Amino acid sequence: MLAFVVPDQDLLGALEQETRRYLAWKSIKEDSQDLNLDVAQNRETENSLKRSDETVELRIKETWCWLLVPYIDRNVDMKTVVWEKIRISGGNDGIVAAAAKKMTQNESLITKWAPALLLMELDTVLWRESSSIGIKKLWEYLSTYCYLPRLANYEVLEDAIRAGLPSPEYFAYAAAIGENRFIDLKYNQPGTIDRSGFLVKITAAQKQIAEAQPVQPPLPEGSSGLTAGGSASVYHPAPESLPSQLNESAFPKNTHFYMSALLDSTRINRDVQRLVEEVIGHLTSAPGSHLEVTLEVNIKAPDGLPQQIIRTVSENCRTLKVKDFGFDE
Repeated sequence: MLAFVVPDQDLLGALEQETRRYLAWKSIKEDSQDLNLDVAQNRETENSLKRSDETVELRIKETWCWLLVPYIDRNVDMKTVVWEKIRISGGNDGIVAAAAKKMTQNESLITKWAPALLLMELDTVLWRESSSIGIKKLWEYLSTYCYLPRLANYEVLEDAIRAGLPSPEYFAYAAAIGENRFIDLKYNQPGTIDRSGFLVKITAAQKQIAEAQPVQPPLPEGSSGLTAGGSASVYHPAPESLPSQLNESAFPKNTHFYMSALLDSTRINRDVQRLVEEVIGHLTSAPGSHLEVTLEVNIKAPDGLPQQIIRTVSENCRTLKVKDFGFDE
């Protein structure tokens, strides 16, 4: 992730000379009483110190005028670091701002990344031997190796992932990996992205989705599966032809569902969304179902809660019409 701004050796002499002049005027100002300077001399000292200070700032910007950007050309040699030398003098920007602007202009620093380019890096280097890669590990690789693109920050990677998820062309996303399967797999649809999640190859995602599809029952003998118009139709067996253990009447009539789940306090939004998608969403699809969700919060502060926090929380609870809340020892 590092790039370097370095001075021009030929300009260092002028900077050092002006710095000595600045320090000399500064010393005179500090010793003005011992030197018994009059008003005119003090004014001259102030003006000279100010001019010298401005000149030093200008000389620093002129001297630190070379930007060195390390990279590795993986088509040539994966072990040799090449230094791109770029002149950044001129303009009113500070040294760091000028360097960042020049890197962005030269595409040495990426502020917006297309999902197609992310996929190209994944296929070329990062997951050739695997069906997935952790987003945290992916960011670690991008921040470490000079043969990979240099992103401005983590948000650039996250935006590229978010832009690619609704498409069937790039990659899928999983919240976690369980025993031989991806958990909360999202393919060809938008979704919430967490740094602890995983990018999944399309082939692996399609395979898991296909395996999860219900198998159609075989057609009865003598049925072609075609309607009179010649189009295919799905065979639905009559209720009496189903095995008795699959008959709905054989199951107890469950009319109530309840659940208590402990959420990760650092990933509350993610956990709630997963529960809504994977549990609550299925239950509310039942005809006539009525949903009631209660949030239970228990916070322990061994050293006691400050009065300012107590007043703020109490007022917010009343504003949000929280029916049951309180503090105790």
